[in-house]
Amino acid sequence: MKKIALFLLFFIVSTMIMPKDSEANVLENLPRTLETKQWKVTVGKPDHSDKKLNQSIRPALYNVYSLDIKNIGDENIELVRVEGYKNLPKSASTFYELFTVECNEGKPLEPSFHHSNFPLDTKATALMVSVTWKHKNSDQRKFKEQFIFQLTR
Repeated sequence: MKKIALFLLFFIVSTMIMPKDSEANVLENLPRTLETKQWKVTVGKPDHSDKKLNQSIRPALYNVYSLDIKNIGDENIELVRVEGYKNLPKSASTFYELFTVECNEGKPLEPSFHHSNFPLDTKATALMVSVTWKHKNSDQRKFKEQFIFQLTR
C-alpha cells in the first residue's frame, strides 16, 4: 500500500513540475516586412504611448504587436479598409478576425495606416493582413491585397 501511495504522490508531483506544451507561436526577428508594388506591410514591436498597453498581461495566451501599412505605389488611391486575421492549428483554412478599420462616413483613411498595439493568440499559426483600396474619385472598383505572416514556434 505504501508503494502505491508513493507512486501516486510521485506521479502527481511530476505532472505538476513537467512543462506542458507552453511554447508560444511568435513572429521572430521583428520588424517583419512584406511588400508588393502598391503596399509595404510591417509587423513590429508594439509602440503605444501608454507603455502598459505594449505588454501582454497574459503572455501564455497572447503577444502584442504593431502594424504599419505604407503606400509605396500609385499615389492616386484611397485606403478603404484594413483587416487583421489569425488562424489556429485546428482550422488551417479558417481565419478569425482580430480587427477591422474602415473609412468613416465616406471619408477615406490616409494612404498609410498604423496600429500601435494589437493582440495575437500564441496558438495562431499565421497573421493575415488584408488591405482594400480604390482609386480617388472612383466609387466603382475596389482592389484588395492580402499579406500572410507565418508564425514560428
